[in-house]
Amino acid sequence: MNPPRGTCLLVGCLVFCLGFFCGRRIFFDEDPPAVALSAPPTLPVWLGNGFTRPGLHQFSDASSWASVIELTDGETAREWLSLKLPSRPPQPGERLSLGLDEAEKLVLVRDWLPAEQRMALGVALHPERMSLDDWQALPGIGPRLAERIEADRQKNGDFGDFEALLRVPGVGRKSLERWRKYFE
Repeated sequence: MNPPRGTCLLVGCLVFCLGFFCGRRIFFDEDPPAVALSAPPTLPVWLGNGFTRPGLHQFSDASSWASVIELTDGETAREWLSLKLPSRPPQPGERLSLGLDEAEKLVLVRDWLPAEQRMALGVALHPERMSLDDWQALPGIGPRLAERIEADRQKNGDFGDFEALLRVPGVGRKSLERWRKYFE
């Protein structure tokens, strides 16, 4: 006696599904592998004027300026950068551009990407690197609270760490918990 036509297909699908889901459960019950396979950490830096390809770049060699210097326009600028760059390596979320000062000498301008861009890139914020507009990018901060934060920093000095924001009127523990994921 032969089974109905669709029975073999149905039984085959059931066996496949059972094998698939049981096989997956075996991997979930085991410990993770001894060696974690992950991509090397990258350093997001915005390159502006004076670089061959302006825009956001992800550098994997965060310990030196060599990768940044390679993207500089012109041999003269490359030589100048290799001699004049400070010992501090590029920082995540930093914005670099080359320009000329009043005496027509080459200068490196270093500042920070806006907080919205740093948050989108997963770059940790720091209270001392925030502008009035940066504060307003955080959830729950409007123009008035941003002004109070900036006024407090002007009056009482740097915050030092994230928790010191509690000294600003209008900032409480719940606010800090909401913002903690964006700060280092």
